[in-house]
Amino acid sequence: MITLSDMLNEMSQAFEDAGIDGALFESKVLLTGLLGFTTVDVATKRDLELTCDQIDQARAATHQRVKGKPVYRILGWREFYGLKFHLSEATLEPRPDTEILVDVVLPYTEKFTREHGACKIIDLGTGTGAIALSLLHNCARATALGVDQAEDALATAQQNAKNLGLETRFDTLASDWLSNVSDKFHIVVSNPPYISKNELDDLSVEVAAHDPMLALDGGDDGLDAYRILAADIPKILLPSAITGVEIGWQQAEAVTDIFAEQGFSLIAQHKDLAGRDRVLLFEME
Repeated sequence: MITLSDMLNEMSQAFEDAGIDGALFESKVLLTGLLGFTTVDVATKRDLELTCDQIDQARAATHQRVKGKPVYRILGWREFYGLKFHLSEATLEPRPDTEILVDVVLPYTEKFTREHGACKIIDLGTGTGAIALSLLHNCARATALGVDQAEDALATAQQNAKNLGLETRFDTLASDWLSNVSDKFHIVVSNPPYISKNELDDLSVEVAAHDPMLALDGGDDGLDAYRILAADIPKILLPSAITGVEIGWQQAEAVTDIFAEQGFSLIAQHKDLAGRDRVLLFEME
């Protein structure tokens, strides 16, 4: 007989032996997400006997995690802004720091809907659709276009929109950044690739082997995407539009300068959960 508590201990010990940080936390996340238990169940149903199928699932997932596959890649989904987003090989795993971009932009969705009766959003490099769909979920009169080069990513975003009941307000477009975009928008958001070539070699196996390189590689200095965006975004802005971008923690000054060269003014700068620069908000001068 193997109980819920036994399996949690077994997984946690395996993760500790493999040198995985936060072994107990990751064990709880994986076990509950995999088998459908809650964190309350883990605390109150410690003696619950697991079925053979549940034991096999948990041990197979433990093996995957020890080999370097991230917890949420094993589960196939991750929560973001209180919503469940399915992942695919073509999508970046949405992380808590990116929720700050949603926090910063959300008041503007409400502003534009008050002033214009609607708010048109474009999410460049949409991946799972997490940023755009989180904004739509919290602003009933907003619509969004998710843009990505990867067709598989767009399919994942479309499925996430359907799962969240947002498919009627969310469209997708295959495009290399803005090359195929012809409409204009109140809000532009993007979490572009911003890791420099030199830093790519230092990424953990959890990131390097499982997140798509297209969503990570920012070029020699990590700033290639920002140069493209700053040059092209003015063509798709409605009056008083704003642009919000996520950045690497040492890139605030460089990205601000890039956007300033194209006529943008920095109107807000926000830090992440670790107190590092993470989100910049711009408007045209």
